[in-house]
Amino acid sequence: MPNPNQFDPRTHFAVRFLPWLLGGAMLAAYLLTLNHWVTLLNLNQVAAISGLNWQPQIYGPLTYLFTLPFRWLAAAQVPLALNIFAAVTAAITLAVLARSVAILPHDRTEMERTRERSDFCFLTSWIAWVPPVAAVIFAGFQLGFWEHATSFTGEMFNLLWFAVIIWQFLEYRLDEREGRLFLAAFLYGAGMTENWALIAFFPLFLMMIIWLRKLDFFNLRFLLKMSVWGLAGLLLIFLLPLKACLATEFPVPFWDALRFNLRSDWQMIHLVTQSDLRHNLALMSLTSLFPALLMAIRWSSTFGDSSRLGATLVNYMLHAVNLALLGVLVWVTFDPPFSASQLAKDAGYLLPALTLYYIAALCIGYYCGYILLIFGRKPIRSQRGNQPEPALPASLQWLSPVIAAGTLAAVILAAGLLIYKNAPAIQVSNGDLLLKYARASAEKLPASGAIVLFDSDIPGKDLPWRGYVLQAWLCREGREQKFPVVNTAALNFPAYQNHLHQQFPHIWPQIVNSNELKMGVSPFHIFSLLNDLSKSNNLCYLNPSFGYFFEQFYQEPHGLMYVLKPLPADTLLPPVLNANLIAENEASWREILDRNQLEIKHATHPPNYKKMPGMIGWCMQHLHVTAEPDPNAIMALEIYSQELNTFGVQVQRAGDLEKANSFFHQAYELNTNNVVAGINLEYNEKLRAGSSSPVNLSEVTPDRFGKYRSWPEVVGINGPFDQPSFCFESGLIFLQNQPIPLFREALAQFDRVRQLAPDNLTARLFMAQVYLAEHLQDKALDALRDPLAEPARFALTKYNATELNVLTATAYFQKNENAAAINLLEKEMELHPDDENLLLACTKAFQGRGFYTNALHAINRQLARTPDDPTWILGKGIASLQVGAYDDSVAALSRMLQLQTNNPDALFNRAVAYLKSGRLDAARADFLNFQTLIPNNLQVAYSLGEIAWRQHATNEVVRNYQMIVANAPTNTPELKEIRERLTQLGVK
Repeated sequence: MPNPNQFDPRTHFAVRFLPWLLGGAMLAAYLLTLNHWVTLLNLNQVAAISGLNWQPQIYGPLTYLFTLPFRWLAAAQVPLALNIFAAVTAAITLAVLARSVAILPHDRTEMERTRERSDFCFLTSWIAWVPPVAAVIFAGFQLGFWEHATSFTGEMFNLLWFAVIIWQFLEYRLDEREGRLFLAAFLYGAGMTENWALIAFFPLFLMMIIWLRKLDFFNLRFLLKMSVWGLAGLLLIFLLPLKACLATEFPVPFWDALRFNLRSDWQMIHLVTQSDLRHNLALMSLTSLFPALLMAIRWSSTFGDSSRLGATLVNYMLHAVNLALLGVLVWVTFDPPFSASQLAKDAGYLLPALTLYYIAALCIGYYCGYILLIFGRKPIRSQRGNQPEPALPASLQWLSPVIAAGTLAAVILAAGLLIYKNAPAIQVSNGDLLLKYARASAEKLPASGAIVLFDSDIPGKDLPWRGYVLQAWLCREGREQKFPVVNTAALNFPAYQNHLHQQFPHIWPQIVNSNELKMGVSPFHIFSLLNDLSKSNNLCYLNPSFGYFFEQFYQEPHGLMYVLKPLPADTLLPPVLNANLIAENEASWREILDRNQLEIKHATHPPNYKKMPGMIGWCMQHLHVTAEPDPNAIMALEIYSQELNTFGVQVQRAGDLEKANSFFHQAYELNTNNVVAGINLEYNEKLRAGSSSPVNLSEVTPDRFGKYRSWPEVVGINGPFDQPSFCFESGLIFLQNQPIPLFREALAQFDRVRQLAPDNLTARLFMAQVYLAEHLQDKALDALRDPLAEPARFALTKYNATELNVLTATAYFQKNENAAAINLLEKEMELHPDDENLLLACTKAFQGRGFYTNALHAINRQLARTPDDPTWILGKGIASLQVGAYDDSVAALSRMLQLQTNNPDALFNRAVAYLKSGRLDAARADFLNFQTLIPNNLQVAYSLGEIAWRQHATNEVVRNYQMIVANAPTNTPELKEIRERLTQLGVK
């Protein structure tokens, strides 16, 4: 306890009042630079709290509890309110930091103890002001801290929780109230339910308690109480799973939600065990945990060295180490390559690492105080009259005030440089870039309302930020009820369908049935739903896209919004843009780019400190500082680049190469990682020069995709290709899409190949296949017309034109020009008698049109070569049955049953052949054998009834006919005949 005759240091201004003044000053700074809407940082939290996110919140119970009042606000008010809350929590965190620095003991070394003899070893006089101010400035204006202080992400709230725990430990040193440790245990347990970093810090938490309590730590009563309070805090982990379990709109089983919580923390901890991240974490600790552990060590007066000279040398070394640590800790706040945030980014994780920066700031306060105390204050002679150890040798005593003043000046200079470096970045990131994007998107929405679809399942872009931003803007304008913003990636979830129906009951119907509650809504059901909605609503799309929706619709561009329109039924191809649409979109893009000139310039031309002149430039260069890109601007530029590239493709397909060139240039300038725009621009230059390129699939290799890993990712993020080789590959990928092949989108790509590389035969064959599948035989013939008319141009001869002629024959069949089709196929079989695939295709074509005699001709050709092939033997039996050659049919099918004894197709068709040829007993035997393989077959029952009728076996007739009456569909001719026969037999 303090000496009553001395001034109580706990009432000193720097300890009692300065922290709150600093917190108030930083709050004012944050409010002046506050973000007033949404950013990529706070978008997820805003969506969850304002109700834009339809999924239940099952992680983060502390944030949920403390933001509960904000959920009662109107959605338009939530972003600003949350950002103010972030600023307040940041200011309180810094006030706690200042208080913690102010009460740090400066009794670690003998020199400190001989210069500060106040109770509790606080710094006093003017020196006491500097460490809290330095710690607050270097923490509060560090870029990540400043960003999270002006835009609510939840990170600042978690940091405040951590700061209060540290503060309680330091306060315990002053009053030794056990309640502070119990509170710290409760706060730590509660914090572990949300902040995975506290799990990693748990060993250090125990070490701090042992350091404070020493042997008293092992008191069983104390340990029991600490455990109870810690477990009480941990109980919060059950809060959100319980809430999700009791939810009415989207209930989640309690244990599933709890497992998700535990799995999320485990995954984060598991990441720490990875070698690359573990190495980076070790480097991070050198500039945060290591200095903190070092300042916790209390050294003896001699450092264990009996030699006075040795102790003096150690003292000087300690001064040098402390000065170096102070310099490195200050340097870290500038985010050089070895800082926590940069190391995390190098490992592939965007972690703000605020906890480590907070610990570093705490250390800055201590080491700054150490230097000022040692070199800025004279030692006090002890009561025994012993002369204290000087900070420097007598000959160098004049350096002490120089070192103290130099340290103070360096801290002031560094603080100014930090603010100079980060203030422009904060101004840009908290600007209105996303607001301008949202406004531009909403400007093109139909006035009467629309359903707005958007994608969020592009690899690497999981956050549905486009939809959230538009929803936030519509809420701001009060138009959210007219424009349902629908996440297409979630449409297969029944809960999401129910959510949309509850939010927009007059627009979105209730479609989920009992089966889909468990299995999910099928793509076909979703496709049908959108088709129905399009008849009574405007459908729009927020981004260029591909997928099974576009088997029915195409996207008509209107600035940043796309109107969905049905594909023309006669061509299945989206129409090219007309002059009016091109002019409208040109004007829209000029306005969009003009509005964002400053942001685009800042994002595409960030400050280059290596070329900055003057003293500030010299300092920045030697600090190895790089300008941090604004994530909002980077994301917006990626979007603008994608959409400009997409529009450039549409303009180029409309035939205007010059305008397309301009859009490709703009797309590539806004995002030099847009490899698609680069490829399109390169090909556009060739087209403008009058040359073109043939299809060469060796060009389409993953190394052309840059940082993107797959075709869906590169196209989904950058927009479509308009180069023949890449268009051809796109068409192939659409055809191979699972579970639903995208035939019409593939058709558009192959049609573009036909335009750009008109001599490419394969693209035309694929086009014909798609058109024939859609029964547009004239379009198929149009695609094949040039190869048929000019075979030499396509390197065709009568020996390699098989696929062309088969497709042409199929088109003739669809046009009912059967003679021409049969003639083509017969010629091909004559030319290629050994081509089994051709014979099979011809057989299927003949059978599909009912030309079984021709089919038999093809089958016999193959059987002449492979007489024991079961497939062809069965085919002959069925075809012979169709033409009335019952004996041939029986012979072939009997041979089939010799090869495959229980083949049901052979058995059934032989029974039919026997029945049609009048061999009733043989037919009955085969039908009965078939029934043992496939029971309760109505067609077999009918045939057995027919045989019994002819053989006058009344009981068997009745038995089979009654089974049919009980199970067959009503009002069929067969059932009418059966009823008449039963009546004749006196059976009702």
